[in-house]
Amino acid sequence: MPTSAQNMRTRSLRKKVLKTLADLYLYPQSGGALASALRSRHPYIDRQKVRDCFSYLEKKGYVSVSRARDGKVKAIITSKGIDLADGAVQDSGVLPARPNFTSLMTRKEIRKSVLSFLRQFPDSFNGDDEILAELKELGLVDLIMDQVRFHIWYLSGKKLLEMKTSSLRDELVYYARITARGMDLLDGGLVDPGVNCDE
Repeated sequence: MPTSAQNMRTRSLRKKVLKTLADLYLYPQSGGALASALRSRHPYIDRQKVRDCFSYLEKKGYVSVSRARDGKVKAIITSKGIDLADGAVQDSGVLPARPNFTSLMTRKEIRKSVLSFLRQFPDSFNGDDEILAELKELGLVDLIMDQVRFHIWYLSGKKLLEMKTSSLRDELVYYARITARGMDLLDGGLVDPGVNCDE
């Protein structure tokens, strides 16, 4: 039977794995790579413990896991996992994040602004450059393209918008169009902990 110290360590490790995957949201990570990255703070960690975290977090919908024929396992965070890493939601199986509420509210404001902009053009895909220009017009002048792309990816994972990408001059460009679910959220018929600011 696991002790309470072991349970706390397991919950802490799940939090660290999730936070690391959040920082590298576009790049699937192997159990071995994460074990190496986290070993300085968690000397007890090994590949099997990270794989156990992957399994647990996958069952909860916080990560998506791919398994190769050679036995390698890689995980990538989902939008639901971002909510947990940000502290927008809590789960008793993972140590709670210590959210920076100012940062969380800013993220929610950006996400809602992206949806509001796309709501004006419900049948069109808009480019990330247009979305960035609109957000800067709204006063988010310090925002950079990678942040806009992160939020497009996040909202796409929530099915609040559709996303497609295109390669332009060796750079990936993100295009987005609002979904009916995204419209429902803006109309007040849907609540999402990672987007709604007025809860």
